[in-house]
This record gives sequence, C-alpha cells and structure tokens, in this order.
Amino acid sequence: MSGAAGLVWLLAAEVVDLSLPYGESSRPRICELGSADRAHLSAAAGAWERVRREPHEALCLGLARAQIRLEREPALVLEQARDLSRRWPERPEPRQLEARALLRTGDAAASWAAWQAARTLAGGPSVALGPESMNAHALRDLALAAVGTGHTEVAMSTYRRLVSLLDAWPDHRHVQRLYLEAAAASLRSGPPHFGEALGYVAAALAGARSTGLAAYAAGLEAWIVARQGSGAAPPRRLTEPEIRHFVALARAERPPSFWPALPKHEACAVASLLVEATSVSEAAELWAEYLRGLEAGPSDPGALQFARERRARLGGGRRAP
Repeated sequence: MSGAAGLVWLLAAEVVDLSLPYGESSRPRICELGSADRAHLSAAAGAWERVRREPHEALCLGLARAQIRLEREPALVLEQARDLSRRWPERPEPRQLEARALLRTGDAAASWAAWQAARTLAGGPSVALGPESMNAHALRDLALAAVGTGHTEVAMSTYRRLVSLLDAWPDHRHVQRLYLEAAAASLRSGPPHFGEALGYVAAALAGARSTGLAAYAAGLEAWIVARQGSGAAPPRRLTEPEIRHFVALARAERPPSFWPALPKHEACAVASLLVEATSVSEAAELWAEYLRGLEAGPSDPGALQFARERRARLGGGRRAP
C-alpha cells in the first residue's frame, strides 16, 4: 500500500450547518479585517459593512459557504472550488480550497498539485505557503498532502510552523494529535531529526489524557529510540488491555477522529512495537504490513534497512528492537 493510498484520513466528524470543526474560521485571509486587499476600506465602517463593500465580496462569500461544507461534502466543495477558480483565476484561495477538498476525497497527489498551483498564484514557486496566507487548519492539510506524496522536508517544515499555532485547536486531543504527526514527520526525515521527533513525543505525552493517544505516543517513542540504535524503550504506563485496544483500533477501517493522520502502514508499525511483548507473531504480522507499505513508495534507505532487519528478527521468533 502506497503512502498516498494508505494515509489515514481522519475527517469523518459530523459538522452541523454553518459551523466548522474545532474553532476553525470560515473567513479566508483575503476577507479578514485588516487584510491588505481591504486597506482602502473606511476604518469607520462596521464589520458587515466592510464585507458588503469588499471588492471580493462574492469570492469571500463563496469560499466561506464552501468551507462550511468541507468536512461533510468534499466532492461538492471540490466542484465549488473549481467554479471559484474559473471566476477568479488570479486568486490562490480557490486553489487552496480545491486542494483541501481533494485531500478529503483521498487524492493526495492531486491535492499536492493544487497546493503548488496556489503557491504560484500567491507569488511564485519560491513562495512558501504559511500562516500568513491561510489558517492553521488549512496549513495542516498542506502538511498531510506533503506526507501523502512523499514530500518529507515540506511536511516536517510545515509541522514546525504548526506547533506554534496550537491555539487553533481548543480540543487538547487535537493538540496531541498534531504533536504526534509532527513527530512522525521528523522520524521520516532521518537520523538528524530523531531528537526533534522525541521532543514532539514528549510534548504529546505530557498532555495526553486519552489512553489511545498515550499508547500512540509510547509506541512512536519506542520506534524512534529503536531507530537511534539504543534498543527499544518499553511502552510507558500501558497495560495489556490498553495495548490490545490500540492494536484493534490500528487495524480498524476507520480509527478515532482524534488519532494522528499517519499512513495506515505506520499505524501498524506502532502497533507492532507495542504488542511484541505479548505476541511476537502478531508483532511480525503487523510489521510485515508496515514493510509492504514502506516498500510501495519512496522511502529513506535507512528506514528500509531497519524495517527489513526487524522483520527478519521477528520472523525468527526473537524479540526485536
């Protein structure tokens, strides 16, 4: 299973009309008070009066209405985003919305292409999309598209920006989710970034109240330590029922919405590390699924070597680091 196909899209939460998840604003940057595009408007005008007089009023309204439906009706939003792109071909915001909708349909490659088109419209290929041009939730979608298409460095640098924008997620579980996604991004980037990955895991563990997230953090920590060559760290504060529960969720078709959005095969790797103490055979089965996913796409040679060596040790019935 490739990284794009196996990415666990955790976008199934129900959203009521005219509401957005976890405090996300439906007002695009171009439509915010104080935007450079609106500097000419009277400072004395009220907020809604400014919107009414905004030269991009129809664009702002279309973007806001579409974003409200993004989680629930991504296919419809994709059509709306493309219509907005035809009407305002010079603006990057419709292409950003298109990228976010494509991500929710499972097409990470097309999402990544739309993000690149938005970047070109925002100022050129050398322009880095960031919090100055979109909200934190959109920025996370950019990171997920980078993960799903193997753009490891972009994913890691984007998560570095996101961990300074945690106020965008009032739910503490989504803060921990972001830390774990950042840790996984650093782990994929190779040995120079393993220390950074452990720092993100420590932040997740410090605030984790969910048993599932604590288990995820413990397994990810053991994985990073093993990649460092220090031997596998034992799972933290986990009972066998907690581990079994995590493994069952990792195998599920749709994991909890507050879990980190990692490729499916990486969730299996975490489960393998956790369950090995109680079942080497199950750990081997889960690790084999991870290795299949790793081999299906571009990956770091060091990660492949580690994965194959651990598979060999597990296959021999010996506990592996």
